[in-house]
Amino acid sequence: MRRLIIIAAAAAAAVAIATTVATAQRLSPAQLEEAGWDCPFVLGATHCARPGGLARVLAGTAPTMSFLVFHEGEFLGTEHIVRADRFHGQPCPTDPPSGQYTYLGPHLGLDYYACHRYDSSF
Repeated sequence: MRRLIIIAAAAAAAVAIATTVATAQRLSPAQLEEAGWDCPFVLGATHCARPGGLARVLAGTAPTMSFLVFHEGEFLGTEHIVRADRFHGQPCPTDPPSGQYTYLGPHLGLDYYACHRYDSSF
């Protein structure tokens, strides 16, 4: 029974991610900002966080956060960040070229690790 619950939870998470990505492909950063999202331009791309999410990251209070990432208005994919105290060296096979999470400290001064899941490259 426990295994069935775990499988159902994983399936529900996959559907939620697929729905978010499909929706993002039809949206623009400007539309998200109109809906209250924060969409700063960071390191060559626009990263959009749900309302209040960016403030939690900047304050270091968000254990994890996902961003929708755009380049010149085109949806690229998602970026998932994990606060350093929650990061345990897990791989990120979709993050080019290393396949590893990237520590954001030297780039942005944030004590988080990032994994990119891009549908296209720029």
